[in-house]
Amino acid sequence: MESFDIYFLGEMLPDADPVRVRQGVAELFKIQEDKVGRLFSGKPVRVKQGIDVDTAGRYRGAFRDVGAHIQIVPAGAPPPEAISPAPEPAAAESAPDALPPLVEVTEDSDFELAEPGAIIDHKQPPPQAEIDTSSLEALPPNTGSLEDCRNDKPPQPIPDISHMQLVDD
Repeated sequence: MESFDIYFLGEMLPDADPVRVRQGVAELFKIQEDKVGRLFSGKPVRVKQGIDVDTAGRYRGAFRDVGAHIQIVPAGAPPPEAISPAPEPAAAESAPDALPPLVEVTEDSDFELAEPGAIIDHKQPPPQAEIDTSSLEALPPNTGSLEDCRNDKPPQPIPDISHMQLVDD
């Protein structure tokens, strides 16, 4: 089974509101909004590692729901190339709730990612399918056969190749 690593580079979906994206990403990472600017430096930040394709899809959906874009790479592959930093949200005078300016993410950064196994996709799961299995029965172990699954194909005639010959160059 193939596994993947997820990186966030601060990319936003087209036409996404930067203030709302930053608020949503802060909520996903469970950090205060005044520290989320570090994640938008354009440098890759590994969000999760060694996850299956279904989990990677859920992460992509959770980030897409807040207007952000993540990079999913095969586990162990080098991180994606850094990008130019995300645009600043509107200046504080035009938007009183604007977030602080971007800061660089370093090894010493004091933000934390959600703990392993944390649920970041808060959507309600789809309703369980109602499948009637009352007409099914199970055979005892080591009984039965797969002969009814056999697909016998009629033999095909071998074509006549007597008119062909090999030629040495």
